[in-house]
Amino acid sequence: MSKMPSKGYDDPRLEEIDEEICVLLQLRKEQFSHTPGFPTDETISEWAQKYGLDDLFLTMLFSLIRSEKYYQAKVEPTGFLQYIPVLQTVEAGERLYTVSYIRQYENASVVQLLIDWDAQQDATQRIHEKLDCKYLKLFIDDHYECRNTGASGSDGHESNKFVVTPPLPDDIQGLDFVFTEYHDVFEERPTGFTVTMHC
Repeated sequence: MSKMPSKGYDDPRLEEIDEEICVLLQLRKEQFSHTPGFPTDETISEWAQKYGLDDLFLTMLFSLIRSEKYYQAKVEPTGFLQYIPVLQTVEAGERLYTVSYIRQYENASVVQLLIDWDAQQDATQRIHEKLDCKYLKLFIDDHYECRNTGASGSDGHESNKFVVTPPLPDDIQGLDFVFTEYHDVFEERPTGFTVTMHC
């Protein structure tokens, strides 16, 4: 991906202001990375009027900030080391949620969440419910970044895979795996459903 040509600053004071913006973005990311949010339309309109900015511009700006994590370099697991047995299953809402093992790599860990249910439920499920896809997020603690790399499945079965960095310890005793369900990939509209597995 080619970079846009840099023209520099005609006035060095502008560079200082732009760096202050970067400082605030870093502060926002560090303190609220696990509690994402987006200003309401009313707040954006209020700020636009207060600071002489355009509503659409502010909306686009905050949308870009919200999606910052998608621009980060993604760690791909390399150098397989071993399997770490987990063998944890939780039953919730007529479904079984299972983490049977963790794949341990030199630079990351891979957690696979299996979801199983009675396939006959699919036949009676309404079409709009089938199309209403949910998004699962894994949280362990603030030390780990957990990235959902997608889900796949068939009748009565679904598999979600998460890449965890840095790698989990070989002894995972005492860790909690918290899987939270969202309506959206931005993780801003939780459904209220959470499954916790204590190792």
